[in-house]
Amino acid sequence: MSRRLLATLAVLSLFAAACGGGGSDEPETSSTAASGPSDPTGDESSTTTASTTLPAGPPTTRGPAPDLVVQPLGALGAMTVLSGEPAYRGVLGQVDPDRNIVAAAALPPAAADTGIAPLTGLPLDDPSVAARPAIVVKIDNTSKGRPQEALAQADLVYEEMIEGGFTRLAAVYHTHAPLLGPIRSGRTTDIAILGSLNSPVFAWSGANLVHAALLRRQDMIDLGAQSRSEYFRAADRPGTYDLMIEAETLHEIAAGRDGAAPPLPHFEYRNAEVGLPETAEPATSVTVSFPSVTARWDWDPTLEGWARTQGGTDHVDAQGERVVAANVVVAEVRDVATGSVDTAGSTVFEQQFLGSGRGWVFTDGHLVEVTWTKPSIRSVATWTTADGIPVALTPGTTWIELAREGTTTVS
Repeated sequence: MSRRLLATLAVLSLFAAACGGGGSDEPETSSTAASGPSDPTGDESSTTTASTTLPAGPPTTRGPAPDLVVQPLGALGAMTVLSGEPAYRGVLGQVDPDRNIVAAAALPPAAADTGIAPLTGLPLDDPSVAARPAIVVKIDNTSKGRPQEALAQADLVYEEMIEGGFTRLAAVYHTHAPLLGPIRSGRTTDIAILGSLNSPVFAWSGANLVHAALLRRQDMIDLGAQSRSEYFRAADRPGTYDLMIEAETLHEIAAGRDGAAPPLPHFEYRNAEVGLPETAEPATSVTVSFPSVTARWDWDPTLEGWARTQGGTDHVDAQGERVVAANVVVAEVRDVATGSVDTAGSTVFEQQFLGSGRGWVFTDGHLVEVTWTKPSIRSVATWTTADGIPVALTPGTTWIELAREGTTTVS
């Protein structure tokens, strides 16, 4: 029996929600101005510039939350990025990456033990892999782009909404280094994802001029297709949905680059001492509905994970492997119009995975309602129960669904 998970908690309201766009399979974006709110917060009087130090949060399994200097986010308005281009009306591209806009709810995950993959909690076959940077690759998720290459081998996958109500994947590869693709363009939503991964390699096809300029200001190793000749077109894929690159090639290029560093752990994992919280409830499936895409995850004990279905069809990658996540994590986020539209005239939104909000963790056939907290762009998010304890996950691949309020259904 399904029940709608409506957002009834009054969490910190950081930004004003924007309406979704319609359209068909998503085209690349252009730098054409679209009507949108000049004030993402919807409250000009809420601007706060003074710094305050808030008290530490409740204890975690490893100690109290750290004290942070907090500058709550006020009205930002629009920002001119490039002369002659539309003003940028998003948030992530205007905020200093180290600015804490909310207090920490818990300690971030501890450093991974030697020989353990920081993004999955699993033992590494090759310990030397731990020292290399993660690769964040933007992967198409429309019908023309599926099946994606080696999607089942990603360590983390973020599903984010783009124009037209479709979704795009920011897949993070660290443990494995397969063929990657089909590779598509970036969005300013990616700023919060890149920020927590400790200067990762970014594989992308480009973006409109404004979004590309903002993305290139972030801490990452830009190995996108606009600056590298190693990308190639797959002959067996349709045009625009055929751009590919080998992950090993990206690692070879990134080796020795200034700033190249391994990713920080993003979750805690269960062990003999740490189990599921008392608030965990049995769950068999979770559905996240985007305007033009429906993603369903079903708990499968035989696969020891959550099997993904998209649009009513089993989601398999190009190797024929079913996409199965050890954990599915849902974060309710706000989105605003960035001031750009795509070539079909659809509004380009930014999903703001920054601050705090309601969420759910699906792990080991259970559901845990949580609060997600990401104080700054560079922060690793924490996922805590009502008593401030981080939820420990099952070691393995984790998918993070960036969802609108009220679009998650569980049974």
